Amino acid sequence: MFQKEWEILIVDDEPDVFEVSRLALKNVRVYGVPLKLRYCASRAEAVELLNTKSDYAPALAVALIDVVMETDTAGLELCQFIREERHNQFTQLFIRTGQPGIAPQREVIDRYEINGYFTKAEATDEKLYSMIKSGVRQYYWSVLTMGVLFTMRNVTSALGSRERIAAILQRLLDEAFHERSGEAVATYTNVNFSYIFGDEVVAGFGWNAETALAARDRLDGSEGAPLVPQGKYVIDEGNQLLVKVGQASIVATLTFRVPPFIPAVLGEALSSHHAVWQASS
Repeated sequence: MFQKEWEILIVDDEPDVFEVSRLALKNVRVYGVPLKLRYCASRAEAVELLNTKSDYAPALAVALIDVVMETDTAGLELCQFIREERHNQFTQLFIRTGQPGIAPQREVIDRYEINGYFTKAEATDEKLYSMIKSGVRQYYWSVLTMGVLFTMRNVTSALGSRERIAAILQRLLDEAFHERSGEAVATYTNVNFSYIFGDEVVAGFGWNAETALAARDRLDGSEGAPLVPQGKYVIDEGNQLLVKVGQASIVATLTFRVPPFIPAVLGEALSSHHAVWQASS
């Protein structure tokens, strides 16, 4: 809902492969958000990037990885490193090889946690487009749902105390909308997000309580689209979102037009948050 760009990593010992990929993906956007391509020429270089840039690995949506680089299995070892040593199950890994005989497709898919396999001869512009699009979508779905589950677990742990629930939601919002790069911290701009239970703004980022309530009331005046029982969501022309379930609402200003699964997931989580809130004092 708030991404500025999608991180894509290309790992290949042939620089021309990156250049061709860059040109093929130049104008590709997913949910209206542009791609940011990075290049590593070897497994070792990619490992160093993932080890030294701590904020990069979680944000990496898709990696296109050659098999044969420093060794005949360097790319496969990189996939194993990402999944097993970095414990990253979200990045969508696609093997791209010019020597399929060295790493047969079925053997690679069975042994390694990869999301796709293709030869360089198959790497047409249309193939790259479809892989990147589908890969980013799957990555975003996985990250969103895991983030929602994480929030639900934290909120549930505070059952009994509305003060703790509000503090947890506020802390998670503050963490979500600050980007870290080394020691520097940057705050998202033009982003707003508020949890409203009844007429109380329980936690928020960006706008103040009065503005959040006004946005809720304005958006609630539209019919919107149905969600879970007694729920709906509305997205207006200014990309402001309302997710409402019973007496609980989320209002937000988005940075891109979201697909329907996002309000659906948020609605389910909101219903659970509010139930815990109602059972607390």
